[in-house]
Amino acid sequence: MIAASSCSLSRHFNIPSSSLLLQKKNAQKCSRHRKRKCHNDNGDDKEEEEEEEEEEEEETLKRKTSPFSSFVSSRRRHLAVLTAATLVVSNKSKSSFAGQVIDSMQKMLDETDELLKNPELSLEEKGSLEREKTFFEKQISRVRKNGEFVREQKERLLSSSRNNDKAYYASGIQIAVRDVKSEMQFWETAMGMRVTSRDEASGVVRLAYGRETLNEDDGGKASIEIHPLNSSSSSNNGASDVNGVNEQLKYIQCTVPFGIRVSRVYEAGGEMLYGFGYFDLRSPNGIPVLASVAKRRDSLEAVCVESTNVVATSNAIRNASGNRLSIYDAKIPETKTEEDRKKLTSYVPPPPRGSKFLTALPYQEKEDGLRIDVFPDAATVRANMTLQEKLAEKAEQVRQKAFNSGSDAADDDEPVNTSEGNSQQRFAFLGFRAVSNANEYEEVTNIGADKANDWSLSVETLDAFEARVKEQRELEQ
Repeated sequence: MIAASSCSLSRHFNIPSSSLLLQKKNAQKCSRHRKRKCHNDNGDDKEEEEEEEEEEEEETLKRKTSPFSSFVSSRRRHLAVLTAATLVVSNKSKSSFAGQVIDSMQKMLDETDELLKNPELSLEEKGSLEREKTFFEKQISRVRKNGEFVREQKERLLSSSRNNDKAYYASGIQIAVRDVKSEMQFWETAMGMRVTSRDEASGVVRLAYGRETLNEDDGGKASIEIHPLNSSSSSNNGASDVNGVNEQLKYIQCTVPFGIRVSRVYEAGGEMLYGFGYFDLRSPNGIPVLASVAKRRDSLEAVCVESTNVVATSNAIRNASGNRLSIYDAKIPETKTEEDRKKLTSYVPPPPRGSKFLTALPYQEKEDGLRIDVFPDAATVRANMTLQEKLAEKAEQVRQKAFNSGSDAADDDEPVNTSEGNSQQRFAFLGFRAVSNANEYEEVTNIGADKANDWSLSVETLDAFEARVKEQRELEQ
């Protein structure tokens, strides 16, 4: 595909003159007239109408565009396809971290710079190429930063192995649903993920916001693994209260950089409960999703678990990982007034007081990878709220009520219950996936404080993880 782009660019420097193009158009027109006459003799009126429409379209195009602007338009379409391809196709002959995505984009950037040197460019053409140049510059910068992240994660795993220490890299989450196909379409169509693998035998589908591998500069993206819901994967998601702790999945959080279209949410069978500054969604199988429009290294940001005992749940999950997950207090932005709330960079509700964040990354890089957020349950939140937080909550309820066209179906003084009774029968949260420097696969069960939840931590070795994602890529090709 890159070779095709270079060939197309080389033709630019020998664009035929307008007179030659006109001669070519006239020759094609004469040929069409001859064909039309032949078809008329045979009574083929439909073919005549199609030929006349084609002729009118070409005449309109000739009047509106110059040869060079036609070339630029064609080139932009080609580059769009080529750019998308470089993000999902890698050169197997190159070694790890060869920078194949960056190399491809740098080549496109150089070619754009060459085109900008043409003195015959119109203002419109020049502006179009300058926007193209800015796009490639930003993409190269993004991929370089991402490459630094995946290098650090791989080196962290390898260095821990050399020191006989254990380290984890959070690679994804696992859910089970009644209808895998509809759930896959929701995450693909509405949330902008892409299918990275599909197992026809087991029915398991995996999606991510890019490459999962730690061997390529545009990798390091966490995945959502969707399983069919059956007796072996059924979790009561907090329906029982065991050991005095009740836990359930609160939501999966994503930041979608290119925006969320409400029409696509409903087209994919999803439901939008709220959408002002952020989106409170439900997937076709009832999974709660919190989405916002923002740029992040990996758009799959966090999995939020609600617990009646945050400390117990956080410690249980951390212990299941061999104490290789870091726990820190969630930073609560101070919002004394609605004006303070407006100054925040995001309309996404801040975590409630007493929340904990867990990450497999060093503290300073916690925003780059998949997090596990543990929030207190609604009753605990309200018991610990300050007056300022209650005022902020009231303001948020007013906004939601305005969004819902003044519906008074829910009492403002009652906490919003994000769990639906039938949702617990349509999906189950199975747990997390991780990559480690261990020598063999490990499956840790019952990782929560509430043992009624059959959550697990599936840990792959680095070699097995890379072999699996490589096999997936080869199957795609």
